[in-house]
Amino acid sequence: MRPLPLGAFAGLLLAGVLVQAAPIPWTLTAPASNSVHQRDSRNAAEVAVAGPFPPEARVRTGDVIEGRMGPGGRWTSWQVVAPGETGFRIAVTLPAGGPWPLEVRIRREREILATGSVTVGVGEVFVVAGQSNSANHGSERLSPKSGRVFTRGPKGWQTAADPQPGASGDGGSFLPALGDDLVAALDVPIGFIATGSGGTSVREWLPKGVRFDRPPTVMARVQRSGEGWESDGDLFRNLVDQIQSTGPRQFRAVLWHQGESDANQSDSSRTLPGTEYALLLGRVIQDTRSSAGWPIPWFVAQVSYHTPDDRGSVDIRSAQASLWRSGLALQGPDTDALTERWRDGDGRGVHFNGDGLREHGRLWAAAVVPWIQSQPGTRSRPPSTLSVHPAAGWPVVRPEQKAHSVPSSDPKTVVQGRTETFMAAGRPAFAILPTLPEKVGRPGQSWVFYAPTLSNVPDEAERWMHERFLEAGVAIAGVDVGEAYGSPGAHAAQEALYREVRRRFGLACKACVLGRSRGGLIVASWAASHPDRVSGLAGIYPVFDVRSYPGLDRAAPSYDLAPTGLLERLGSLNPVSNSGRIAKAGIPALLIHGDVDTVVPLEPNSGAFVEGFQAVGHGADVRLMVLPGQGHNMDLGFFRSEELVRFVIDRARAGARSR
Repeated sequence: MRPLPLGAFAGLLLAGVLVQAAPIPWTLTAPASNSVHQRDSRNAAEVAVAGPFPPEARVRTGDVIEGRMGPGGRWTSWQVVAPGETGFRIAVTLPAGGPWPLEVRIRREREILATGSVTVGVGEVFVVAGQSNSANHGSERLSPKSGRVFTRGPKGWQTAADPQPGASGDGGSFLPALGDDLVAALDVPIGFIATGSGGTSVREWLPKGVRFDRPPTVMARVQRSGEGWESDGDLFRNLVDQIQSTGPRQFRAVLWHQGESDANQSDSSRTLPGTEYALLLGRVIQDTRSSAGWPIPWFVAQVSYHTPDDRGSVDIRSAQASLWRSGLALQGPDTDALTERWRDGDGRGVHFNGDGLREHGRLWAAAVVPWIQSQPGTRSRPPSTLSVHPAAGWPVVRPEQKAHSVPSSDPKTVVQGRTETFMAAGRPAFAILPTLPEKVGRPGQSWVFYAPTLSNVPDEAERWMHERFLEAGVAIAGVDVGEAYGSPGAHAAQEALYREVRRRFGLACKACVLGRSRGGLIVASWAASHPDRVSGLAGIYPVFDVRSYPGLDRAAPSYDLAPTGLLERLGSLNPVSNSGRIAKAGIPALLIHGDVDTVVPLEPNSGAFVEGFQAVGHGADVRLMVLPGQGHNMDLGFFRSEELVRFVIDRARAGARSR
């Protein structure tokens, strides 16, 4: 479906003045206020706009969702409410610039039922990683002056005033100054996602399981591994989480500023040789790209300065430069040139003073601006109007169409299916139904319960298998449960989805569950708690052990426990611990996993899940397909597996035969 310019729609203002009697405030779930979205080759960005309808508005079939960009913009119709819908989701193409006030309202003839707005920008987004001088350890806190620089942290997007959320320290950073310099050069909003951690060696940024010979000076994030050492993987997991949660190609580049903790250590046995530095940082770069599924650009700075008495390491600087020469990374600034004048502690420190932070930002801008301006679309004129079209997996119904769901022709979605969207326990949910007449609306319709459901998942990777499911008469459904990490807190939304698809679409009482990556936690938890509703379990590099991902510290709040409390109750709460219960319920399983997956390692996840089946005498009911040489990526061996598709279809059909 071609995006339709909003200007092509006539305003639906009826004769007279619209009724304005106290519209109900409407809180949107997307986009996040103050968020910055990466512009693409059109000098624009596709932004999801979504939210549940306010119950007080009593929205009904035929009501119209309208939107505009800015108070002076023209209200135009985006979607007509279809029967049974309790919320909406749509994709809007916004031109580069802003931040724009994006306003949305629900109208019934002349009455405005509800209104909501968010501020959103389209420009350049960067992930920032490294050690203290990439984080909040400068002597002066800075704030952006342009009003167009924002940062994303655990609580969402906010103005990029120091300290930057997501990074260590409570002092100043170079990001406000860099952001203002980029705004001045590019005239678009700037967004940062900061992940830096003070005092860290490149060794601590490695995925868990990658061994090295020399331990770093600070040992908090490393542990013994045979005759060598390995990182605990936490920094790498967090970096990958931030990258994956942003979405494919939804930021411009990673800015890497690190090296001091590998250069010229007081204990020479802790100093990392340059050749090994290049090898290990190269591994971090390549593994993040593999985990993200796209070739993320990395800028690597030259960083090794400590004090006026230790102005840097030729060895580490050469290693950093070798990554540019090899083409693995792009050339960042040389911040070793910022000596006493720019440093704290009256010029004796390793961190930057206020002037140093501003100069640090200027050097980064000088490094990245020419490259950005060489990228497609950055010098072209952005679209003059908004465009509205389906978000992946979600339909759009125009005012001139009947108020019922329609097939989506968005290239990201399957073409044989009819997509329905709705809210389940206040969470966005979807169902894709076969459109062949003999396969629609039958009581006991076979189906797949898919997880996770996120703003960008399921995506193009699943298209092929979803089309095979639909051709076989198997529906697909899922619900966004948030970052529940397999906790029972997700079950309310899953229960609501189950009831809704049974009631509305006649789906069977049992489904085959299919979990991709973190979705493994979701489907395993559901299967263990509701074995009477599951006919089979399939996984694509699934997570089953919360200790492996996301770790006890991050998972514990989802379980309403402290990390120590979750550790004590892992035997009953950890999804991998319940694989034996799933096996005893007679639920067969098929899993696909790569043998070099560093994000979701094979052994503690799929391997341990299989062992749970074997321990209760059901080893014949589980199959683990290991792809040699594959990690956590988009290889077709994962997403075009005939064996997995046959298994899912067979088990979904078996569920439809159950009563």
